Amino acid sequence: MVYCADSGGLISTNKADGATAPVVRQSALFEARVVVEACPPSREDQDKAYAVLRQSFSCYNSFHAVSVPDLQDTAEFQRAKDRVPNEEFASYVRSLTDKPLSLYKVSSGCARGEFEAWLTRAGELGCRDVFLVGADSSRRTLPAEALTLEDSAHLATENGFRCGGIIIPTRRKQFVPRPASVDEADRLLDKVRRHGFTFFSTQILYEGEWMCCLLLDLVRTMEAAELPKVFLTFSPFVCAEDLIFAKRTLGVYVPGDVDRMLKGARSMREASIGLLIQVWDRIASFASEIGFPADKLGVNVEYLDSRNPRNVDAAFELAEEFGRLFRRR
Repeated sequence: MVYCADSGGLISTNKADGATAPVVRQSALFEARVVVEACPPSREDQDKAYAVLRQSFSCYNSFHAVSVPDLQDTAEFQRAKDRVPNEEFASYVRSLTDKPLSLYKVSSGCARGEFEAWLTRAGELGCRDVFLVGADSSRRTLPAEALTLEDSAHLATENGFRCGGIIIPTRRKQFVPRPASVDEADRLLDKVRRHGFTFFSTQILYEGEWMCCLLLDLVRTMEAAELPKVFLTFSPFVCAEDLIFAKRTLGVYVPGDVDRMLKGARSMREASIGLLIQVWDRIASFASEIGFPADKLGVNVEYLDSRNPRNVDAAFELAEEFGRLFRRR
């Protein structure tokens, strides 16, 4: 079996009568342009969050796929919370829609048996595309038997899954407020060439310049067939608490002028949705100018508060707007 970058999938070669016939297993994510990221709620809020999500799935349908993150409360949010596991939550999402499903997994640090059991459950849900995430901190000491990102990518590929990762565009040597020892373009290139990653989603974006710089780096350093599918992640804010949480807890880069505009808007929800469509237009136009393939650029829309109907509805509304935009093109 060999990997084919152009198809975004795996090719198994079957020999018959001395000939080799390639059979391509296409990635569902390579066909998708708009992905909705549905976040697992806490056990305490499960019933309310499920009801909110059920209502949104019944009202909106212009997105093409659904993804489910693997939230690590202790690492990401510095809090302890009993949260619905992402594969259990994905099973509920599967009951709401038959659209292609992908799952995230913080795989670095997992024992082999734990990770293989998770892959089995993901496969039973019809998921064949997985986003693999490294350890939350390079200073964290992992058990000797813990998998590395390379180990988990190899295991996932062996089991017929296609692998992707996460991009943080501002993790660059030139970005003074958040200096990086290794540039994000170098990290991404390593994951594509060493680990076989074929798709990525970004951190939440509220401006486009750093992402444009990263896309230019990729076009300059990679062959056209190597370029991965990139989903730009957007999350509309509906109140000041969303903005504060995104900046302070998630590390989202929000320029000062954008921050002031959102806080002063009569409707933060409307202003946020309008701004994010502008950010998409800016990045997509630049990508076209530098030769980044249009079919390898999509959007991933997420919400920040699974309990808040306004927050979830705003994310689905934005996904609907993107769905209509892509249909017009």
